[in-house]
Amino acid sequence: MHLGRRFFLQSAAALLLAQAFWQEGSRAIAAPLPTVRALLIGINHYPHLGMVPPLAGCLTDVELVKMLLMERFGLDRDRLTILTEAAATLPRVREELAELQGLGDPILVYFSGYGTLWQQQPTLLLANADSSGADSLALAELLNLKSLQVWLDTRFTSAPPRASHLRWRYAPLAATVSPQAHSEAKNLTAVNDLGAEVTLNGMTVGLFTATLSHYLAALAGDRPLDRSVMHTADDLRTQLGSEVHLTMGNLPSMGGNSLDAVVQGSHDRTLNLWCGGFSPWLLAHLSPRSRLLSTDTSVMVELSSINGFMAQGTAAAPLQSGDRLYEKLRRLPRNLSLKVGLDPHLEKIERVDVVNALANQGDVTVVNSPDDLPDVIITKTSEAGSYGLQWPAGSLLQESCTTTNEAAKAGMRRLNPWFATLLAHKWLALTVNTTSSHLGISTTLEQLTPQPKLLSRQYTTRSPHPLPEVLRTKLPPVNLAAPLTLTKGDTCRWSIYNYGDESLNVLAVAWDSRQGLLLLPLQPQSWHLELAAGLSVPLYTWSLNHPSQWLQVFIISSRRPFSHVNQHSSPPTNAQPLPVAGENGLALTQGLLSDLSTEPEGNDLSLDVAQWCSQCYTLRVV
Repeated sequence: MHLGRRFFLQSAAALLLAQAFWQEGSRAIAAPLPTVRALLIGINHYPHLGMVPPLAGCLTDVELVKMLLMERFGLDRDRLTILTEAAATLPRVREELAELQGLGDPILVYFSGYGTLWQQQPTLLLANADSSGADSLALAELLNLKSLQVWLDTRFTSAPPRASHLRWRYAPLAATVSPQAHSEAKNLTAVNDLGAEVTLNGMTVGLFTATLSHYLAALAGDRPLDRSVMHTADDLRTQLGSEVHLTMGNLPSMGGNSLDAVVQGSHDRTLNLWCGGFSPWLLAHLSPRSRLLSTDTSVMVELSSINGFMAQGTAAAPLQSGDRLYEKLRRLPRNLSLKVGLDPHLEKIERVDVVNALANQGDVTVVNSPDDLPDVIITKTSEAGSYGLQWPAGSLLQESCTTTNEAAKAGMRRLNPWFATLLAHKWLALTVNTTSSHLGISTTLEQLTPQPKLLSRQYTTRSPHPLPEVLRTKLPPVNLAAPLTLTKGDTCRWSIYNYGDESLNVLAVAWDSRQGLLLLPLQPQSWHLELAAGLSVPLYTWSLNHPSQWLQVFIISSRRPFSHVNQHSSPPTNAQPLPVAGENGLALTQGLLSDLSTEPEGNDLSLDVAQWCSQCYTLRVV
């Protein structure tokens, strides 16, 4: 069996949903998740694969998925079968699959470990795998099973060049045939899939599993699974500069109540918490004294320490194991810095010169540890001898290089505005809170020319005000196959609807990987507008006049005025986006964060989810 394009997801890791997922005859069944049985497989150590190092995050991944299924979706522990390390052999996996098939319930198979392309087939490597292809499971064999859903955090192609800052879950086997040898295999592997693990906040984890778990745990509303996959892909594209392409079949409905954290144990009022509903990118920067609120009893919990996806906190009143918590107060350190890595292809003297040139940059930190994921990597073009920047997944930031040779000091001076802009973008990404905001905000992106089309919609699900029915029934298709892509010359428009009960201040800021930070004028003489309760208005119309590798538009609504933003920018003189370069863009972004903070002074910013909503749209312009 060859896997056609519709059967395979290439992504930061692979999440694959069989096209015939939970079918009875020709009618797809949206089975409630508690009826599912799950087989979770995680392998860090491969004693017979001497050509690759042990992995470190696969058991963490399995624990994340286990907690997600039990705490978020109510799956009983006795419906979970977990095979890790030496227990996860091919005979044992086949035995468990046969037993689960015999029970007649829908099956979820999750795999975290090494993958490969063996005999032109995407293949999972199990505990006793070796270079001969023994103890390996072809993905096609899984897909032949009935009533099956498969989630994979692995990789089937070799790592992209110049991407050594990520640990890749791909193991080359001696007899692997190049995917170009067969047309269908080429379709499977021609695009960068990721399948990588990193250490975030002291815990090594698969990036795909951690990001998807966040959205699956925290998102509610309509179509939570496909919206979770879409948001996961967008996060990984812009955090890592990676191509993420999804192709999958029918997605099931998934019910249950959302959560950001859940109590795992308590002593008096000291709690141990699992925080899988938080974004891994946010957890890496969240400060102690951030606060959560129990969903049933509104008991406040203040965090005292965070380690990976686990945290400790103190509750204002007793709570029990299993109690769910929502984010209430997000505290972020004001001394946030941009983490830069060094391309290992740089000569030793070049590395020393770069480090020395950045020594006095207080908001740039050079990271050398393999356990510290950089935001961006300093590289050098072999053709021109110019310094430039690349994403962790290895792709070059367009426009960051020049065509002339330069010394390290001159290169870092030229790149300084890029550092400031990328730090501003990092700040903006940390404000996104669509899953936790209490404001009643819905935003819509539509294409006006050349063909009118509804492209995307985002809305909050924790507002005390119900989402209007018209927004539930007129939903755009969720784009899972590729990044949302528009063409140079297209015109698009964002609209906003305040379905809450009080006026809000709205601001729109774009980050363009080519131009940097952009302010979008929302009124003829103002960058922001006041949106009355119950009002729906067009927000901004944009004729896209140049290509962009990545374009993100942040729509930020707040009960508080944007007074600092006014101090850092003159009123608009036309309807075009205003580039705010380098340090000016960073100062504007830090002023915006101060406007959102309930504590304008102090070492931390303090953002209350009842006071602001930040939504982000990611697209590409070609």
